Amino acid sequence: MSEYYSYADLTHLEKLRLAIRNILTSDTLIRPLNENNRPGGLVEFPEDDTREVIIVGDLHANKQNLKAILLDNQNLYRLRNDEAIMIILGDAMHDERVGHLHSMDTSIEIMDIIIHLINEYPDNVFYILGNHDTFSSRLGKSGIQQGLLCYNAIVEKRGKEYTSMMQTFFNVLPVFIKHKYFLAVHAGPVRGGITRDQLINIRSSVSGDLLWQLTWNRLNETRSSPSKKEYAPEDLDTLRECLNFPPDYPIVVGHNPMWKWGRDDSVWVDPLGALNHVIVYSNLENKASYVRFRNSPKYEIVEAKLRVKKQKFLLGDY
Repeated sequence: MSEYYSYADLTHLEKLRLAIRNILTSDTLIRPLNENNRPGGLVEFPEDDTREVIIVGDLHANKQNLKAILLDNQNLYRLRNDEAIMIILGDAMHDERVGHLHSMDTSIEIMDIIIHLINEYPDNVFYILGNHDTFSSRLGKSGIQQGLLCYNAIVEKRGKEYTSMMQTFFNVLPVFIKHKYFLAVHAGPVRGGITRDQLINIRSSVSGDLLWQLTWNRLNETRSSPSKKEYAPEDLDTLRECLNFPPDYPIVVGHNPMWKWGRDDSVWVDPLGALNHVIVYSNLENKASYVRFRNSPKYEIVEAKLRVKKQKFLLGDY
């Protein structure tokens, strides 16, 4: 970037293009190339990476929670100083609150912040693909086609070129995180397991429904035989085996809040007998939860302070 102008001088389209370039130019030692010599679906951190890890669950347009998490425990300072990594488990868009399902302005606003974070800290902020990271008309909630509504809202506000570039942004996102102390994905494991090579080549034409499963599968809550859209505790064990991962190390996901078992919760540990498993949801209005790893498989569940002073957000212009 030229020294004669600042990031704030860039248009929204230029910022989005820069974010895509940053995603695509990740260190290949961290994001291995697929069979087409493109960045694959897997991000794996080296064994000697000692940075703290902050894992944020589904935000669903709650930018206040994202800001609170960034400001909590000097997290933003740690990102700036390469002392921490932030992993956002997808689904930053689409407000889930009753009466707000149609609203897309907050989705645009939170993606602006995430795009800024990726541009400011490309080696420290990782956004992985969720099932809501799409403009598909098939994506709906309570009969409302949120994917299509979001597409139309962005076209109206930013134009068709920007909206097309946003689809490119979704298309180049990584899908799975492998760290020496945890595994992370948006939704859940593939039934029957998935290999490292399959994760790298997750967008291959021969991958079948593997990408769909990683972004859509939910934990079987009935303790019966899982359907094709569900996973069971043994699928978590198989995933660890396929990736040569310790059997007692955690797998962290978002996507599936276990509200049948408590509407006020936002993090579920070992849900329904799925040991060493964590589901984190970060979009509650009264709670901004995230999971933190500090150079150990023993994680901490943190609730960021939501009441912060009204001041210009520390990210500056985004």
